[in-house]
Amino acid sequence: MNLRLALCIAYAGVVFGISSIPGNRLPSISASDYLIHFFEYVALGTLLMWWRLRNPAISIAGALCQAIFLGSLYGLADELHQYFVPYRCADPVDWVADTLGSAVGALAVLVLFVVFSKRSGPIEDMRD
Repeated sequence: MNLRLALCIAYAGVVFGISSIPGNRLPSISASDYLIHFFEYVALGTLLMWWRLRNPAISIAGALCQAIFLGSLYGLADELHQYFVPYRCADPVDWVADTLGSAVGALAVLVLFVVFSKRSGPIEDMRD
């Protein structure tokens, strides 16, 4: 297993751990729940895209689609998990925020990837 995949799995574990905290034990935060979900999944989308770009057998567009899909799928699983946690609920709008966050994180990595590839040579050389 490579470091990039290990970081994705570790971060997903952190998200799972936070989602396992019963709702009555969560600290009150003034930020919107949807914003918290969004930024939590921006980080996951970033890690997923960084991992998928490593595979030269996958096109860059394919890597982007996979990162967004995996982030969205994990967000769905996370919402279903929260359904079974006391004082938590499965909220479809949270899942939308998770998916949008994954997309923004993956797109940010793609933009940085393209910017840096223009400075250092062909994109294929940067995927190693």
